[in-house]
Amino acid sequence: MSKILWISPFSLHDTSSGAAINCRYMLKGLARQGYEVWACTTFIFNHADGAKQDFGDLDQIIHHSPNNVFIFDEDNVHYVYPRVGQISELNMTLAECQLFFNTFRQILEEYEPDLVMGYGVSPLAQTCFAEAKARGLPTVYVVCHGTYGNYLFPNIDLIVTDSHATAKLYAERDEINMVPVGAFFDLRDITAPQHQKLFVTMLNPVEHKGVAIFAKLAKVCQQELPSVKFLTVGPRLTEILGLLHEKGRPDVHPFTPADFPNVYMVAPQADMRPIYAITSVLVAPSLWFEPWGRGASEAVFNNIPVIAANSGGLSEAIAGGGILLDTPEHCQHDYLSLPDDAEIRPWVETLKVFLSNNSDELLHQAKERLSQDNALYRLIAVLEPLMAQKVTALDLNQLSDSALPDVHF
Repeated sequence: MSKILWISPFSLHDTSSGAAINCRYMLKGLARQGYEVWACTTFIFNHADGAKQDFGDLDQIIHHSPNNVFIFDEDNVHYVYPRVGQISELNMTLAECQLFFNTFRQILEEYEPDLVMGYGVSPLAQTCFAEAKARGLPTVYVVCHGTYGNYLFPNIDLIVTDSHATAKLYAERDEINMVPVGAFFDLRDITAPQHQKLFVTMLNPVEHKGVAIFAKLAKVCQQELPSVKFLTVGPRLTEILGLLHEKGRPDVHPFTPADFPNVYMVAPQADMRPIYAITSVLVAPSLWFEPWGRGASEAVFNNIPVIAANSGGLSEAIAGGGILLDTPEHCQHDYLSLPDDAEIRPWVETLKVFLSNNSDELLHQAKERLSQDNALYRLIAVLEPLMAQKVTALDLNQLSDSALPDVHF
C-alpha cells in the first residue's frame, strides 16, 4: 500500500477555506482508493468560525489541553495536529514552528511515506518541502487559487490544480506548468435529501463575487418577477448595498438595504444542505478570476441550475449545468459599479428561462462530467509515476571513509 503524507500549517478542517475543503476531500478520496494517508497540519484557520463544525470551542482545545500534539483518525485519514497558540499563521511563535517541523521530521522517519504533498508558501512550509526533498521523497504542491504568480515553488516535483483555466493562467502569465485534475467533493456532505424551489441564491455576497450584479438583478426582478424571492448566504450585504454606485457616477449611491424587501439574508453556514434544499437557481456573478467555484458545483450536484459569470474555472465548475454570461468590463475594474439596464438584461432573461423550464437533463449530464471518480483517477494518474520513482537520499554522514569515492584534484 502506497503511503501519502500531507503537509501544511493550515488546517484541513477549516470550513471557511475552499482550498482546505477541497484538499480534505481529496485525501478522503485517496484513502477510499486504498492509499494510506496521513496529514500533518495544525490549528491555523482563515476565520475562527471555520473551526466550529469539527472542533467546537477551539480556544478550549488550544489553551486548556495539556497535549502538544493532537492525533485522531477521520474517514481513514490519520491526522497529526501540533499545538499553536493562535489561529493566524503570522502569529506562530518560533517554538511552535519548531514543534511543527520536528513533528514532521518524526513522521517522515516513522511513517516513511512514498510521497509528500501539501501547500503553503511560508518559510515553515518551504522548510518542510526542502526536508522531504533532502530525503529523496517526491513532492507535490496543490494550487487552489490564482495568486501564486510570484512564487517559484522550490523543492516541488509536480504542481496540481483544479481547473484547466487555472493551469492556463499560470502557464501564460507566469510560465509555471500545472496539471489540472478537477475539484473534490463528498456528496454526502453537500447533497440535500429533499428540495423546495423557493429562492434565487447567491453565496458569499461580497464585492469581488459580483454583489453589484446580484443587487441589480434583484432590483429589476421586483417589477418583472415580483413573486421571486432572493437569498444571500454570507456577511456584509447590508453594508455593501449602500456603497454600490451607478455606472460612471461613483458619487451616486442609489440603493439602501430598505430597497430590497425581496432579498433575504442568512449568515455563513457550515452545513450548506439546508440552503441548497430551498434554492431554485444559483447566481454566481463573480467579477474576478475564479479558479473553480465550489458553490457552483455543489448546486449542480443538488440539481440546481447555475447562472455564472464567464470567469476562470466557473465553466468547469458548472460543467454545462447552467449558463455562462459575460460581466460588464466596468464592473470588473470597479466591483462597486452597478450594471446598467441593458447590461443586466441577459441575467434577467436567463433567470426567467431557468425558473420556467425543467433543467433535469442538463443537470444530469453535468453531474456525470463532475464525477468524483474522474477527478480521483486523473490525480492518481499523475501521482503514481512519482511514487514509482521514489529514491532514498544518500546520507554521507553514515559512510565510512573507505566507502567514499577516490577523488583527486
